[in-house]
Amino acid sequence: MHETQGDWLPARAALHPTGLYFSLREIAAAELQDAFMQETIARVGGGERVVQIDRADVGKAAPESAPAGLIFHVARCGSTLVSQMLKQHGDIVVYAEPLPFNEILLPPHKWPRAELVFALRSLGDAFARHAGKPYVLKFTSWNTFYCDLVADAFPSSPWVLCIRDPVEVAVSLLNEPAGWLKGQEGVSNPFAHLIDPEGNAQSAEERVARLYGAFCEAAGRLDRARGRLLRYESLPAGVWDVAAPHFGLAMDEPRRRRMADAAGRNSKAPLRAQAVFTSDVARKRAAASTPLLRAIDAVARPRLARLETLFGDTTT
Repeated sequence: MHETQGDWLPARAALHPTGLYFSLREIAAAELQDAFMQETIARVGGGERVVQIDRADVGKAAPESAPAGLIFHVARCGSTLVSQMLKQHGDIVVYAEPLPFNEILLPPHKWPRAELVFALRSLGDAFARHAGKPYVLKFTSWNTFYCDLVADAFPSSPWVLCIRDPVEVAVSLLNEPAGWLKGQEGVSNPFAHLIDPEGNAQSAEERVARLYGAFCEAAGRLDRARGRLLRYESLPAGVWDVAAPHFGLAMDEPRRRRMADAAGRNSKAPLRAQAVFTSDVARKRAAASTPLLRAIDAVARPRLARLETLFGDTTT
């Protein structure tokens, strides 16, 4: 992959003993307006080709191919709103939850840690070639477990972690579990050892509280100097006041207005759907059961408090 990539979007990735393979789809960066990258791929289609990077060459990427920013999150916390608003900036491309990163990070890992970091770096280079200008990566929630690997792959890239009150996150996940959480209590789930390594959780409420705590523990391994904690309550202004400047993105009044307009729409609604955003904070608070509140207070809140103390004045 030494030629200019142009409109060839990395749609899939696979690690093999011989090297790193990409499936590329012919989709222009301007098409990436859906809430998630895979939705754009399904909507647009496009031609496909497969390329390989020999294992000895994996990780050989120019420093300037690193992302302008990385977005991690704890699930159901406004991260999709953040990425959809950033798409209104105009001078960047935002890749929302790209499947190729999931395929490299999914445990059990096929390559040693150092080589995984190299693979992530080569994948970033492929996205840089597609973007043709600065770009931002917004990751899937479970990728936060491996945020230190991503940060090591892109040591010059600033990051934000989107957080929300753990009660509100937990209610959402209990009502509508993320696909990767299904069967979490079983030994076959690849994330069970990260969420509840000793198998102590006795209920769904305890498991989701431990999940939130595990996100906080993982984020605590990151470099404070490169990061910001972006609170749900700070949105939408947190995007133009904090995230965009932190990623080195110039802001002006037209950009701010476009972002504010995007914040008034349901960020996960299908493209071109006229879905107005309505707050669900009160509803989620009211739906929290006593067992859930106890589990959150016992596990999630102490770990969140430690994370906030660690990052101090970088919490917004």
